[in-house]
Amino acid sequence: MFSNLTNKQKQRGLLILAGLFFIFGLYQLQQPVGANHVLSNGFVVAIAFWAFSRRYSQQFLEKNMVTAAITREGNELIIKQSMVNKLSRLDIPRISKITIADNYLSCILDGNGQGFDFQLVGKACELKTHMCSILAANEQQTIQITLV
Repeated sequence: MFSNLTNKQKQRGLLILAGLFFIFGLYQLQQPVGANHVLSNGFVVAIAFWAFSRRYSQQFLEKNMVTAAITREGNELIIKQSMVNKLSRLDIPRISKITIADNYLSCILDGNGQGFDFQLVGKACELKTHMCSILAANEQQTIQITLV
């Protein structure tokens, strides 16, 4: 159900939850110090929902577009994971298999089952289209690309 919502709807829903927990935090301030709290602190949960809602903001999505996250320089595939501030360089001739899902990319090197997993922002079809636009025709024939 959550995946059927637009990014704007997801952001609004998370902000509403943040607001509700903020109000709950204000309520907790009125309670005696020794009272049992259902959720540890409403303010902490509100901040968590607010921070997570940022992932669905237009600024975040523009900054982490698929075209900016996956680029090519010569025979290297460069993948930027801005959520963890990580830059990875992979030799394209060594890539034997690419697995793509929503917000996920996996590259297997040398056909040995070992490789790299990346958390990216984007739908599987967008990631596959961009990967195919980066790779040459002969590279696409040697690399097995799978959608999950």
